Amino acid sequence: MTRLDLRMWAVGVCVGAVTLTISAPAQTYTELLSFNGTTAAGPQTPLTQGIDGSLYGTTYYGGTGTCFDGKGIGCGVVFKITREGKFKVIYNFQMNGVFYPGNDLVLGEDGNLYGTNQRTDVIFRITPAGELTILHSFTGGAGGAGLFGGLTLGSDGNFYGTTSGGGTPSGFCPSGCGTVYKMTPAGVLTTLYSFCQQNYCPDGTSPEGNLAEGTDGNFYGTAFGGGLYKTGTIFKITPNGHFTLLYTLEATYPQFIGGLMLATNGNFFGATENNLYEITPQGVYSVLPNPGNVPLPPIQGNDGNFYGITQDGGNSRDGNIFEMPLDGSTYSNLYSFTGYPTDGSHPYSGLMQHTNGIFYGVTFAGGNSPCNYDIPGCGTIFSEDVGLGPFVAFVHGAGKVGQRFGLLGQGFTGTSGVSLNGTSASFTIKSDTLIEARVPAGATTGYVTVTTPSGVLTSNAPFYLIP
Repeated sequence: MTRLDLRMWAVGVCVGAVTLTISAPAQTYTELLSFNGTTAAGPQTPLTQGIDGSLYGTTYYGGTGTCFDGKGIGCGVVFKITREGKFKVIYNFQMNGVFYPGNDLVLGEDGNLYGTNQRTDVIFRITPAGELTILHSFTGGAGGAGLFGGLTLGSDGNFYGTTSGGGTPSGFCPSGCGTVYKMTPAGVLTTLYSFCQQNYCPDGTSPEGNLAEGTDGNFYGTAFGGGLYKTGTIFKITPNGHFTLLYTLEATYPQFIGGLMLATNGNFFGATENNLYEITPQGVYSVLPNPGNVPLPPIQGNDGNFYGITQDGGNSRDGNIFEMPLDGSTYSNLYSFTGYPTDGSHPYSGLMQHTNGIFYGVTFAGGNSPCNYDIPGCGTIFSEDVGLGPFVAFVHGAGKVGQRFGLLGQGFTGTSGVSLNGTSASFTIKSDTLIEARVPAGATTGYVTVTTPSGVLTSNAPFYLIP
């Protein structure tokens, strides 16, 4: 379980489309699917776009696995849903490996999905066809324990993450205060840093949430505790484990949750328990307007604005979707959830933007079908279309000259050119939704363009050249 107030809610699937158009022009909310029985229920992690253009995600409950002391509540599933709304469970979690998944999936360079499980402290890989492999098991001690965050794919092809406990023991944490680790796609793990190696833990304790790779190739993250006021810190760490403390949260502010997100201005954005914030790579911290109880940092759309959700905001206190400009000066409500039986309620994760320009997300409860265990709906999958056009996205958005990088999109068949900030790049069309390109000599940091038969597509963010 996460630190959120999650409840034991479960389970099943019903596919139906309910479209609600709100007053602002070119903004359409669509409920793509309502969970309502035993197949799956309670999604609480963001969706991830695969190399086939489908969306992949997990549910906390449901499926054929038997969990929760044999009371019939499933262990959760991995599912995919196509852009046309076709839903399929590709894996049912079991008690003997991974169950009750609470962290997001990340796409690897090999086209597989990688995730962490906080219940059993394992890192796993799952193919788009549903073949699951346990890559690493944490056992406490120096290697770490407590996976309250997911993985981040680095520009070097390795995965980076944190544990909330374990590591080198200290006087404050006899069992360790958490670690930062690096893992190869094959599952070889290296502990880069152990927290609280000085009196009173000025560097932080219990890191949670996802790391974010900066434009310099280093990783930035948050610790839930520690620091001057014991309320959390923000830090930088190199791929080789050199640690730098950037910021200590003041005692009057709620603690950090959800990790960090890199924006196109080179700064990072994140959330505490009741506000958003911006921090520069040098550690200059600013509090932004509070749109409500935000579970994860907002994402940046291909129009440059931020889009996010709250867990219990909006007109009915069931959560809402909001928009915010890059300068964080204000925010506006795009849609308010109203809960069962109209639509979803209490989204416990953030949005993602598909390369078709449309935003997608999940709600933990609500939907248009009843649910077991006195729950007002078992959750939904929804889309929010604000009229943005298609674009290309990166499997990872940074690299060195000569390095391969993947481009996600649609309509790639027949592509005639790829360029990085105006410099032509060699490329291979892997499918209609995936291109593999190489960072060309002489290229500089900037946006990638892909010339397809139907027009030119531009990346939603710059590609950063790593020295």
